[in-house]
Amino acid sequence: MATQQKPQNDPIYSEIFRAILEQRLAPGAKLTESTMADVFGVSRTIIRQVLLRLSLDNVVEIHPTRGAFIAMPKAEDVRQVFSARHLLEDGIVAASAANCSAVDADVLRKIVGKENDCIRNSGRIGAIRLSGEFHLELARIGGNKPLMRLLRQLVAQTSLAIALYETPGNLVCVDDDHINIVEAIAAGDIEKSRALMREHLRQCESHLNLDPLNDSNNLRAVFANVFEARHSA
Repeated sequence: MATQQKPQNDPIYSEIFRAILEQRLAPGAKLTESTMADVFGVSRTIIRQVLLRLSLDNVVEIHPTRGAFIAMPKAEDVRQVFSARHLLEDGIVAASAANCSAVDADVLRKIVGKENDCIRNSGRIGAIRLSGEFHLELARIGGNKPLMRLLRQLVAQTSLAIALYETPGNLVCVDDDHINIVEAIAAGDIEKSRALMREHLRQCESHLNLDPLNDSNNLRAVFANVFEARHSA
């Protein structure tokens, strides 16, 4: 029975997951079972199974009386995601530096090249997708499948965080972080690879506006100008 369901579940799961990574599904978007069943040509039971899988990845939230929604991580959730990525990717880049072949390095360089093209041409969504692809390719090169699965979840959660908290006009991944990491890995320099990844993740987090006082749900912050004008009159 499980083998019959897998071909139906996996492509739908992958398609929705990709839409989250590419920010085609925004945080808070409702995933209506009937519409999705019609779009994918499957039963609502299959859609429920997919939504449950996505909820276990923490990218979908299921509310018994309201339905399923793309997750809207709180600022503290985002901090925890980056904390987890620091721990995970420290080991991933070390394994990648130990295992990276010339072919692997070329694949990484091509991903970074495409990412930079997107950034230069204002292709924000493509740049975000390729940034995630870059980190997942590092995990593949490292050769640890459980770590790759965990990182895939964290990358998707990071994409949601970027959609919610990115500072306007400020791309999260900038400069030459990725290509510098590639060259350190290609040279087999484990310590340099680790140091560059730590700094890269730190910079990425710093470009997100995680200050609760600047949260759009904080009405005093949103209407600070009105509040100040009323009290200065």
